Amino acid sequence: MTDSSAEKTLRRVLVIAGIDGWSIAAFAGLCTLISLLCGEWLGVGIGGLITTAGMIELRGRKRLMRGEADGMSGLVRAQLIILGTILLYSLENLLAYDEAAIMAQITPEIRGLVSQWLGVSISELQPLMRPVYMCVYITLSVVTVLFQGGLALYYRSCRAMVSDALVSQRPPVLPTR
Repeated sequence: MTDSSAEKTLRRVLVIAGIDGWSIAAFAGLCTLISLLCGEWLGVGIGGLITTAGMIELRGRKRLMRGEADGMSGLVRAQLIILGTILLYSLENLLAYDEAAIMAQITPEIRGLVSQWLGVSISELQPLMRPVYMCVYITLSVVTVLFQGGLALYYRSCRAMVSDALVSQRPPVLPTR
């Protein structure tokens, strides 16, 4: 018996949700732990939200594996939580740029390493700080919109096919390796 396109879509969604959910939960969880150890409370909050989103995606996947079509809502919701969290974080950083605070954090040891490795002083690099800083957060925002936004749209577009596959298949399907 050959798999229908709905069954293939379900398997693909389960594989993607598994890889994405576990990698998000693990990476964000590690970042949350590091932020906690450093006393960086904003990082703890953001990491916690993103870790939670990864767990929501995994829970949605588990529901799909049990044959519950509403598990797709969890997959979409997880991507939107990540998207919103990272966009708000990026916006906050773009609006709160403080060159004096950044310069104050640069220790004499770092100044020496920059001078040794790059052959230039921090003061010579200072005019590049704002453009590089802005570029980092704008790039983070664009990549997040493309990846998390795209994945949310993909999951949303697969709802009907996944529902069809779940209705036509009893017991629930597990992804093949």
